[in-house]
Amino acid sequence: MHPELHHDQFQSIGIISRVMRTELNRALKPYGLNDSNYFFIFYIADHPKPSQGDLTRTMFLDHSTIARSVAKLVELGYLKKKLDENDHRTTRLFLTNDGAQLRDKLHEITTTIFDNTFTELSVDENDLLKKLLSKTATHLENTRSEK
Repeated sequence: MHPELHHDQFQSIGIISRVMRTELNRALKPYGLNDSNYFFIFYIADHPKPSQGDLTRTMFLDHSTIARSVAKLVELGYLKKKLDENDHRTTRLFLTNDGAQLRDKLHEITTTIFDNTFTELSVDENDLLKKLLSKTATHLENTRSEK
């Protein structure tokens, strides 16, 4: 890499993102998933019974993207949809047994890719990076929800 690129944070973030997404897509392919839909498994496991509207509000994605991803995950057998018992206009999302079992494998995949990407960082630097990424993502989520 050219030294002048080290001074451009956008370029650095872009390179890291492309490398991680390429590795992630390669690892997810056997499961029929990709870097655009795998994280729905995590979200639904951590936030039981969300609606598609909940996903739209929290994932920085538009409704049509959410709908396509949910349909794909239902087709793959990782999610199921059920009408809300109290509001029949709302459909709730649930992990199937296959989806719940896949969550642990996805965690393993994402952890491995993260660790492989940042192998040159010390344990302290890696911990700091995770904290800073989490802090930034939380800020962006909060800022978006206020708009």
